[in-house]
Amino acid sequence: MRYSILILLIATNLYSQDCITINHVFSFKPGEGQNLGQGEEFYPANIFGIPSRIASENVAEASESEVLSLGFGGEIIVGNADNLIIDGEGADFTIFENVFKNPVNGRLFKEPAIISVSKDGQNYTAFPYEFSSLEGCAGTHPTFGSADYCDSEVSGGDSFDLAHIGLDSIRYIKIKDITDQVNANQNHKYFDFSLSGFDLDAL
Repeated sequence: MRYSILILLIATNLYSQDCITINHVFSFKPGEGQNLGQGEEFYPANIFGIPSRIASENVAEASESEVLSLGFGGEIIVGNADNLIIDGEGADFTIFENVFKNPVNGRLFKEPAIISVSKDGQNYTAFPYEFSSLEGCAGTHPTFGSADYCDSEVSGGDSFDLAHIGLDSIRYIKIKDITDQVNANQNHKYFDFSLSGFDLDAL
């Protein structure tokens, strides 16, 4: 019995290490316009830890203590200083943004970013995306904060699989806002006068 209990504790500890959050910002270049959550009293703590527990497709988390606005064209490089992200089965990481449903027209309010990753912080590989549909971008699916944030099947957010770009591990994740490009095209499917740039909740 003593051996069985020890094995169970070790297995539980190993499992808990499978799901981590970011704990380090390697660089941040704010964009134009929005500066929500950029103050020293909020940043970078507001992007570390788990996603907002109140966020859903009907509730946008807009507290400065919970989200960081990148602004138009803003860019941030983040990661976990103590752990690599390794390619496993299915999605390897999920980015949470405050996507929500517009109560007037029922359309999702999307402020997209393109995602690039790197092993060394110098050479980056971008995940492919389609500008007209924003498929492949982060900032396109609502966060379901009351769900298990470790399970990409129920957590919401936008998930990425390293296998899709042929990498076995990474340390750096670059999030580059392209909301300004959407905002410059009034014919874009997700154009909205209220767009102000990608808002990072958690990763």
